[in-house]
Amino acid sequence: MKNQLLNKRIPTIFVVGLILLGIVLTTLIVRMQTNLKSNASNSEEPKNVKITNLSDKSFTITYQTQALTTGSVSYGNSKQLGNTEVEDLNPKNIHSISIQKLDPSTRYYLVVISGQNTFLNNGSPFEISTGPNISSPSAVQTAIKGKVLLPDGKAPTQALVYLSSDSSQVLSTTVQKDGEFSFSLKELRTNNLSSYFGFNENTVFELLAVDNSLKSKVSFSLNETGSLPTITLSNDYDFTKDFVSDASSSAQVGFPSTAVSSENLKPEILTPKKDQSFTDQKPQFRGTSLPNEDVEIVIHSDENIQTQVTADSNGNWTYRPPNNLSPGPHTITVKTRDSSGILTTIMQSFIVFAQGSQVSESATPSAAPTQQITPTLIPTLTPTPFPSPTITPTPLPVFVETKGGLPPTGDSSILLIMGGVVSTIFGIALFLLTRTAL
Repeated sequence: MKNQLLNKRIPTIFVVGLILLGIVLTTLIVRMQTNLKSNASNSEEPKNVKITNLSDKSFTITYQTQALTTGSVSYGNSKQLGNTEVEDLNPKNIHSISIQKLDPSTRYYLVVISGQNTFLNNGSPFEISTGPNISSPSAVQTAIKGKVLLPDGKAPTQALVYLSSDSSQVLSTTVQKDGEFSFSLKELRTNNLSSYFGFNENTVFELLAVDNSLKSKVSFSLNETGSLPTITLSNDYDFTKDFVSDASSSAQVGFPSTAVSSENLKPEILTPKKDQSFTDQKPQFRGTSLPNEDVEIVIHSDENIQTQVTADSNGNWTYRPPNNLSPGPHTITVKTRDSSGILTTIMQSFIVFAQGSQVSESATPSAAPTQQITPTLIPTLTPTPFPSPTITPTPLPVFVETKGGLPPTGDSSILLIMGGVVSTIFGIALFLLTRTAL
């Protein structure tokens, strides 16, 4: 005797509808979970990453996050890293992490761990080189002090202050609970880190104060006390003339770590263009970098030229090889620091023709150069997960530990997903039973 269920004809449209409902429900829940995870990681994404306070033994990395998150940095003198510096266990929007006890004139690699995610710069760790050891101590004892307030007169709970001059490195510090900050100029170096920065009462310094939504730009010269008037975030000031405040939201104050200045000072290869052809076997190369910054140049060819030049006060550099380059394709690599202190590598390909060759007009393309930067941070940090192409959840303080599997037990999304799956399976079963009965 057949089962009574098989003797009943279940409407086919009902079975198909049940299957479709299960599929739609499962798809929507999975997509919702993916979007929630993506939004969480985006809110932890480091913004405005800057390398500051570079010396022969230490440096500081600063950044901002949309959400309150914990922060740490994994670093080492190879891409395997191996060391971790934790900021603290209190979630913040404004982050400043100092790395100490480093070796002079050494290249270091680092990644930023923000919350439960690890971020790189265009798929590679950030690169930074410490400065050389300066044998003679600095005789400067000058300090700069100031205070930052919000427009309502209260002190910001979190804020960063950056200090620099045209040809100096960038210093950074965090404000205290009352809004006060201070800088010691004793260890301030030139922008190439080779010596201490010399200044006098006519030297113009630039200061940038930021919290998570407001900022102020300040231009000033030193006075006898080294004290600045109070700075209200959202206003710009010019204190170069007898410390008279000239607050203006449109004041044009340059600062090498801001987004606008970074664009103007971005390291770039101007000649050659991409795949540009030369009949001159000693072509002249030129480009831009930070003013007075050292630029390392490597020409990959049979000659394998490696040299170093220094940009002029306007940030322009040129180089002409002393010997002829062999005919054929070549690549030039330029390595120098950008305005955030991060070591930037740029590559460009070109072609050298044999002497006496005729080059057609189309041999030299007019397209803008294609740059391959390792790493490029600034101005836009493009977070790339480490070590895989997707963001890898990383618990603190352990460096990298991949977590997988379903969400935690008791999560309501599990019940919804299971409900969708069960509905789909049940619908298919009913459909098969109906077909068997027929």
